[in-house]
Amino acid sequence: MSEPVAIEVSHLDVRFGDSHVVRDLGFSVRKGESYGIVGESGSGKSTVLRVLAGLNREWSGEIDILGERQPKQRGKAFHRAVQMVFQDPYGSLHPKMTVDDALSEPLAIHGIAGADARIARALSEVGLPASFRFRFPHQLSGGQRQRVAIARALVLEPTILLLDEPTSALDVSIQAEVLNLLQALRRERGLTYILVSHDLAVVAHMCERLMVMQHGRGVEEMTRATLAARNPETEYARQLLVASVGFRRGA
Repeated sequence: MSEPVAIEVSHLDVRFGDSHVVRDLGFSVRKGESYGIVGESGSGKSTVLRVLAGLNREWSGEIDILGERQPKQRGKAFHRAVQMVFQDPYGSLHPKMTVDDALSEPLAIHGIAGADARIARALSEVGLPASFRFRFPHQLSGGQRQRVAIARALVLEPTILLLDEPTSALDVSIQAEVLNLLQALRRERGLTYILVSHDLAVVAHMCERLMVMQHGRGVEEMTRATLAARNPETEYARQLLVASVGFRRGA
């Protein structure tokens, strides 16, 4: 029996002035699945993620998340269930806030008790010692900052994580560590992921299915097996495979 649908997107359109960024897009993600969205820069993939997260309210279409039709402006219950991890661990953490401040803030906003225990658990789950709790971002490496960003997303105990190029700003030596961490967290918590990336090796490693975007449209949906076999249906997807530096067969 297949898992129920966690995210359903239909006829999504996004415009910024005269620029038509996302065009009649539709896809669905099952509960517990890791779903990839790939495409070259400017294809609209990160815009889709920001719409899903409620950060961009200029859109039309239908979005259902966890069985509920989503309005333009989301409430607190949505943001407890759906969290986003951004691309740049340097920009996503406030330089004057300690790790403790960064993890305490969402708990305070949502009025959640037991902050100490939740923060300790979140740091432990991302592989950071308790001693990091009162450090500032400038005292952390890039990989450690991204682990803090993941911990901040986890501290509200969401069911869906939206991942916007979560390793592209990191050194290659650190990328695999963070990806493996994300995979382990998904298994342990039963999380649903949408991962946006330009790197097909990352998507092949992380996702069961993926959608290829070009000029705001979804041009092809494929499985990990199709990607690993380098056998897409569309010419654009084939070109993307050829252009993807570092893609490894069956990665």
